[in-house]
Amino acid sequence: MSGTQDAWSEVGERFAAWGKQVAERYKESSGPAREAAKESQRKLEEAAHDITDVLDRAFTALGDTIRDEGAKNDLKQAVRALGDAVAVTVTEAAEQVRRRVG
Repeated sequence: MSGTQDAWSEVGERFAAWGKQVAERYKESSGPAREAAKESQRKLEEAAHDITDVLDRAFTALGDTIRDEGAKNDLKQAVRALGDAVAVTVTEAAEQVRRRVG
């Protein structure tokens, strides 16, 4: 029994020593590389915050504009103008096709 117990104690000691080496290297690597990673993370979080702010302002502006009667009227006129432009374009294209074919 003593041989088995000694063998497993040896295993435990070896893994403990290896674990200490990993821990030391981890602590050593927490210098400049870790600081650079933290700075990158901070920049990403700041960019995400900025994007959220821009989207919030854009959707607020869109909502405010949609509720404004003058803006609704302007949008109706713009859509009507778009429809007229499409109709004129189709009519002119049809006339050109008729002239060439006819």
